[in-house]
Amino acid sequence: MPDNDKNERYILHSVSTAFSILDLFFEREELSPAEVARCININRSTAFRFLVTMEQSGYLIKTDNAKYRLGVKVSSLGQVAHNRMELITLIHPFLVGLSEKTGESSHLAIMDDATHVTFIDKSVGTLWLTMDVMIGYSKYAHLTGTGKAILAYKSDQFINQYIRSASFEICTPNSIKDAGSLLRTLDMIRAQGYSTDNEEVEAGLYCIAVPVLSRDADPIASISLSGPTTRMVTNQESHLKHLKDAVAQIERLIR
Repeated sequence: MPDNDKNERYILHSVSTAFSILDLFFEREELSPAEVARCININRSTAFRFLVTMEQSGYLIKTDNAKYRLGVKVSSLGQVAHNRMELITLIHPFLVGLSEKTGESSHLAIMDDATHVTFIDKSVGTLWLTMDVMIGYSKYAHLTGTGKAILAYKSDQFINQYIRSASFEICTPNSIKDAGSLLRTLDMIRAQGYSTDNEEVEAGLYCIAVPVLSRDADPIASISLSGPTTRMVTNQESHLKHLKDAVAQIERLIR
């Protein structure tokens, strides 16, 4: 069976229709419900409901003449995607270099919302029993080494808001249990310049992460090395040196 046929049963047709409507705005600056209905062959009332929903979500705005045009949120989303691609293009060779030197998996992560870190690139290690995080995987920042490395260099206001919003899930005995523990951990990360995930989410897994800072000391990302705890702890000093060397080179390129 062709892949397209296999995937058809998973498609949400309402979402597909919404994207079809967005596609119309590549060619037309403004569209009315009647014009949208005619272009994608749906009735006018359905088109109107889609447009109102997309307006409420910030992807469209309504004009004085009762037509719709793209909202600022679409532009912001495009900028986020562009920035991510630039970051991945710049940093990916360093991830590959880290994996080749250490044999462990390396990851690139960012925080593009108030609570979660997202993994946007990786290079899988060559040693037996490697850690492989799926690209796009997202988790509360304090539950990952990469997230804590970024969070430690955020403003006090950002951190306080994070504490109010995050859920302190206890995954293992080593998990960060509350706000006080998190604040002490972030102080330690700033003092030493790197973070670790010492079996805080899953027993047997260990991560070392270093933040990537802009010219203004804003943490734009972090990179990490991850693997089995025993192997990572044994080689932590050399792994940390490789990470810091890579970040120093990256920061020279972006500043």
